[in-house]
This record gives sequence, C-alpha cells and structure tokens, in this order.
Amino acid sequence: MRITIYLLVFLLFVSCGNKSKKIVNKENAVQIKIAAYNVEYSKNASSSKIGEALKPFNFDVVCFSEAPGGDWTKEVGSVLGLNHIVVGKYSTAGHEDKYKTIASRTPLIDFEEVLMADTLHTATRVKTKIDETEFAIYAVHFPFGWRDQAHIDETTNKIQTFVNYLRERQNSELAIVAGDFNFIPSNANKANIYHQMFMNIGLDVSWKELGIDCTVHNTFNALATKDMGNGQVIDHVMYNPEKMKAVDGGIIEWEKHLSDHKPVWTLLKVN
Repeated sequence: MRITIYLLVFLLFVSCGNKSKKIVNKENAVQIKIAAYNVEYSKNASSSKIGEALKPFNFDVVCFSEAPGGDWTKEVGSVLGLNHIVVGKYSTAGHEDKYKTIASRTPLIDFEEVLMADTLHTATRVKTKIDETEFAIYAVHFPFGWRDQAHIDETTNKIQTFVNYLRERQNSELAIVAGDFNFIPSNANKANIYHQMFMNIGLDVSWKELGIDCTVHNTFNALATKDMGNGQVIDHVMYNPEKMKAVDGGIIEWEKHLSDHKPVWTLLKVN
C-alpha cells in the first residue's frame, strides 16, 4: 500500500514537472519581427531616410523589393542596426535597380536565388537563426499577370514553380515569404488562384490571424490619396500557421509615404 502511494506521488510530480516545462517553453517561444517593403528603387527617398522611418519598429529582418543594387541595402541596414545583408542576384523583370534584398539583425547564411522558371522573376532566399531556431527567409517580387491570357499563363507558371519549390521543403524548414506578391488575397467575395496555391501547401498571409480586412486597406498606390483603402493589398508576409502564429503586425501608414508601396510587417511567434 505504501509503495503504491509513493508511486502515485512520483507520477504526479513528474506530470506537474512536465506540464510546468511546457508552460515555460510556451512563454519563452522564439519570435521574429519581419517587414516587407517595395521601395520603388528609392526614387522618392534616400536609403538613410527610409532607414530612419523604419527604425522605430525595431525589426529583426526587412525584405526589400525594387531595391537599388550596390551598397543601398548596406546603407539602410546600418541605420536600422541590421548589419547582415544579402542582395539578390537578378533584378526583377530585368529592370535596373529592382533587386530583392534582405537586411537582418542576425547573420545570414546559405544564400540562394530561386528561379521562377527564368531569371526575370526569382526569390532571394537565405537562412538565419534566432535563439537557435532556424528560419528560411524568402524575399519576393512576383509578376502581375493581366495583359492577356499568354501573360496570365506565364505568371501562373512562375508562381506555381516557386510554390512547388516551397512544397518540397515544408517538412524541413520554417519558411517566411515576404514581399510584393502582386496579388490581392482571397476574401469572402472573391478567391485568388495564386493565394490558393500557397494555402494548398500550408502557407497563408498574416492578415487572417491579425484580423485585418484587406478589402478596406491598400499597400499599393500609397502616393495617390484617391486610392486609400481601395483593397489593393498586394504586399504580404506568408508563413505556416501550424508552425508559427502572427501576434502583431499591420500596414505602416505615414503622413507622407516614401514609395508607391506601404511597408507591411508581422511579429511571428514559433508554436
């Protein structure tokens, strides 16, 4: 009888200890604060001015699109305290100074330029670690299929090619995809085929968990006051909601914007 009581006390102690450990781990879950910003090749503001505008947010990582080449990302990163940078290999659509670049507080490794069928549209990929948790960061700028059916088909093929690349890695990496996606996410009134491609492999936009209604906001045409809140939310942060949770974030609104896009950001907590 005494042995049985001792055994029950021991099991209760072990159970409580494990439960307490889980709570501690949850409270100390790794977080990453990431932003995406299409800077329109910095034509409206210098690198230092953009850096000063973003600095109060204290981001861990910023993914830029349409960023100038050379030292531009190094310059904006130095203002932000993000001194680890990568500049993508190919400028988007072959245009001058429209690179995907990444600035980070923590070191960046394993740089790769992921082709979306060709070098005109790519994803700039790196890895970084925060508290021993490794993230795969993708800075993107997708094409916009609208001119004719051939152009739509080309865009669809490129995005599907990238989604297929991500699908193969979903079991082995903690992926965050951030940038100018050039599509409006699916909503209650209309589904988007490109958004659906990502949802099919478990990735989704942060707006859902943040409870932000994209139909009454915009991230594009930031310099045109007539377009405020017209539903043109085409810049996103994507991740797997089963692996991470968006606990904060939004669209940055400034009285005077520094690009034709608005920056977007998300604070993600690892589950």
